[in-house]
Amino acid sequence: MSDNNFLMESKLSTEQYSVLSLLSRLAYEQGLNLYLVGGAVRDLTYGQQVVRDLDFALQGDPLKVLRRLGSIDSSPMTALTSRAGVGGGESFALDYQEFDARTVASELRFTNGVRVELGQCREDVFAKPGQPPEMRPATIFEDLKRRDFSINAMAISLHPNSRGLLLDPTNGAADIERRELRVLHPRSFSEDPLRIYRALRLGLRLDFTLEERTKNYFEAALQNHAWERLGPEQQGRELRAILQETDPARILKVLVERRLLGGLDKKLASARISYDHFNKSRSAAQLVPGADPYLVNFLCLVERLGSGEKLRMAKKVLRVGKVIKEVMNMEGDAKKLARVLASSKAALPHQVYTLLSKESRDLLLYLLVYYPQAKVHSRVKNYLTKYLPLRAKLPQAELQALGFKPGAKFDQIIESVLLDQVDGKIKTPQQLTKALRERAGIKEPPAEPAPHPHRPRKPKEAAAAKPVEQEARRPSPHPLKSAPPAQKPREAKHKGKPLGKKPQAGRSKN
Repeated sequence: MSDNNFLMESKLSTEQYSVLSLLSRLAYEQGLNLYLVGGAVRDLTYGQQVVRDLDFALQGDPLKVLRRLGSIDSSPMTALTSRAGVGGGESFALDYQEFDARTVASELRFTNGVRVELGQCREDVFAKPGQPPEMRPATIFEDLKRRDFSINAMAISLHPNSRGLLLDPTNGAADIERRELRVLHPRSFSEDPLRIYRALRLGLRLDFTLEERTKNYFEAALQNHAWERLGPEQQGRELRAILQETDPARILKVLVERRLLGGLDKKLASARISYDHFNKSRSAAQLVPGADPYLVNFLCLVERLGSGEKLRMAKKVLRVGKVIKEVMNMEGDAKKLARVLASSKAALPHQVYTLLSKESRDLLLYLLVYYPQAKVHSRVKNYLTKYLPLRAKLPQAELQALGFKPGAKFDQIIESVLLDQVDGKIKTPQQLTKALRERAGIKEPPAEPAPHPHRPRKPKEAAAAKPVEQEARRPSPHPLKSAPPAQKPREAKHKGKPLGKKPQAGRSKN
């Protein structure tokens, strides 16, 4: 248990762990058991550096938790009913959610960039292969046994009394050790043909092979053309999953080679896909903190389709109205922004900062992928690599330490100092402190008093004087004893006069 708690804390990103903590708390307050399930548990167990999917299963009615987050209708959402301060004081809100009444599940996206799926523990009953199943509320163990592969049929409890407990009823951990994909029953691919695509996608991502019997079931499903029976909703869901992969181009190439892309969209299968732009998106995403390549990947996928087909695909894959509008406007918005960036209106660093700080990170990623002009690229990269790090180090604490209280004037001072830092006018801590004092109207502290006028000895003089001082402190020798050798030079001071009686000539010492 403690190992899984440590894995969640260390492997999930700060943003992911914040969302996990929030949902755990809300579920506990409603008296419900919440579990982290599926891909996230698989990736934690496998030791992946990046955990991609956050799927949660709730044993009970998820509407109790969703109502705490906001309205459950499909309209775009802009904020939580209350701000959530979890994970070191980070503040984030619910960006949007889409609720599916049939599956009693909701796809959520938060303003910190985290996407999750929150659903009810359920059991699927297939009346007819390839048709949507009947769904019934169930326990967490029944929910895990209905899943596609054993490696995805594991859960970690998030209830405070059992937090970190691993549930693995189908021995998925052993299949992870063997690096194999194993379905849970022979009818798996025929009942849900979407699992054909999942097997290919997960196999490529994880470098796993199909277990021997699973491979036989897989080949039989291909021969029966089971992949042709997918409905639009299933097609859109798998395309969405592919676009959220780190390397969508690799998966799309395999689907094209195996002539399976038509099972996800026939119009798309007849279009020519530009894999080069997918690779550029993957590379540029490392420069854009907070950007989600998912939306730019979608535009890479449909770039050779007409505007009407692009809109159709957006509704099929993206679904959420707010997201569809953002994507459909992205090409025009990027064109306008690139024009300004390449002009004299963005000649100075602070002009670039002011311009780009108002734009979404997804739009900046789109610029890096589709606008290779030198000025546009260099100015976007400077904003991301030079100016944004300065933003992360705003001198708010320094200004407060000077006795200036937060407020409108406080924010103005901070912003003006930041722009000067961007332009290179403020470089050192001393210049920063001076600028803050001047703009806040805080006087410089009084100068320290001047040191004592006595001239300090030079090091050599001090070293030469030290033996004399020590000699002055030494006690005088006894008058009847002969002076030690070190005292001989003092005889010169007595001008030849002896200190004691001289012995008479010829007299023996004895």
